[in-house]
Amino acid sequence: MKAEDFKSMEKVRREYLKKIRQLSFLEFSREKWEELKKLVYKVVPLDVDVVIDDTTLREGVQMAGIVSPHPSDSCRIACLLRDIGVERLEVLTYTKSDQEAIKRMRDENLGEILAAWSRAAKEDIDLALKLDFKQIGISHPVSYIHFEKWTDKPVEQLFTRVTEAVEYARDHGLTIFVHGEDSTRADWEFEKAFINTVADAGASVYRICDTVGCGVSDPQAPLPHGIPAKVAHIKKETKIPYIEIHAHDDLGNAVENTMATVRAASGLYDKVYVSTTFLGLGDRAGGAETEKVILNCYLHHGIDKWNLSPLRELAMFIASSTNFNMPLNKAIVGDSAFAHESGIHVHGISTLPLTYETFPPELVGHERTIVVG
Repeated sequence: MKAEDFKSMEKVRREYLKKIRQLSFLEFSREKWEELKKLVYKVVPLDVDVVIDDTTLREGVQMAGIVSPHPSDSCRIACLLRDIGVERLEVLTYTKSDQEAIKRMRDENLGEILAAWSRAAKEDIDLALKLDFKQIGISHPVSYIHFEKWTDKPVEQLFTRVTEAVEYARDHGLTIFVHGEDSTRADWEFEKAFINTVADAGASVYRICDTVGCGVSDPQAPLPHGIPAKVAHIKKETKIPYIEIHAHDDLGNAVENTMATVRAASGLYDKVYVSTTFLGLGDRAGGAETEKVILNCYLHHGIDKWNLSPLRELAMFIASSTNFNMPLNKAIVGDSAFAHESGIHVHGISTLPLTYETFPPELVGHERTIVVG
């Protein structure tokens, strides 16, 4: 390279860092942070509304090794999720504790965003109606692997079972999501017929369930594993108005597969639902973390519809109320997410916090710590 090339780079560097320093302060300012974010991170706009459908109080509390929160704690979790801007809350309905929690949530005016989880069974739907739900998610397998538990039932009978459940829910005025369990291992011709059948019966949303976390985010990946391919085929070949993704983390890809769904839905749908759990709580390896999906949408795609400041508070409360041992290095909300000990890192942070922090800890209600020794 020529000397003048280095001079040009040096000029650009100094001008760039001057702007960054002007917007960087140890005392947090949301206004200045937003300006700094625009300078440092180039967003990719999306043409789709991302709707968080948090299932911490359904999927999350079923995680092995944690305790079910007290109804008052469940209610507080729901209220904090509402305060963050979560637009749908999926909950369990079966036990007295579940029902007491639901009552408390209704007392906090959460009724319109609550959704009952249900099997394709009339008694489950009746229970949701008795509890005055307006929304329901009816879950049913769509892969032949999962049909192994019903070897005595022909495919036609399974179709009839789901169709009757959806029609019954529709006739009673419920907004219906249908959850296609094990979608990422399902035969597409079967799944396509299944989706069209439930759409005709009255379902509004089809949930792509990556039940064992084998989904692939690569746009070139084929069906049934390819998430973008699945989104495109559902839009092109089915009648269902909207889609949702529910991704498990068995291979560590739940957030990526959730974001792949969002990106694939952009320009195809006016909104897309994402089923997530706070801290990734859930069966086996859990699922896509609500907080990670929100921060990815905010930072990479410029979606500024959520209140980020309660994220740390909610993480701490969920961990304590469920006896969940939250990893110290849990991204965004863990105790060590903004802790610095290495000399090089501490020097960088003291000079310019952005050196080793993607965003200021105060943005999510956290704080920076310097560890000595």
